[in-house]
Amino acid sequence: MWNAGRETSSHGTDLSKNQAMKEKERLIKELQLITEERNDLRDRLRFLTERSMKNRPHFRPNPYYEDLERMEEEVMSILHNLEMENTEVHENNHKLKKEITFSR
Repeated sequence: MWNAGRETSSHGTDLSKNQAMKEKERLIKELQLITEERNDLRDRLRFLTERSMKNRPHFRPNPYYEDLERMEEEVMSILHNLEMENTEVHENNHKLKKEITFSR
């Protein structure tokens, strides 16, 4: 009799552990979805806030920031050109190596 009561309580414990694990997994998934939604809404708010600040009449852009943006564009353009040049030089070098190997 004592044994029988113990077996049912362990079965109940197993069942409650399974239920607890399922509930934990469900809550984790729900938390992940809520976190993704929060991050998305935060990004939207940041975008709208920045856009609305630029459209305000009293908003004066920082001239140093504008100069810095122009400089960044120039540097990125130069970087792109250098990358393209590097690719061309690499391809030419590879072709020359093939020709040298073929002529030997």
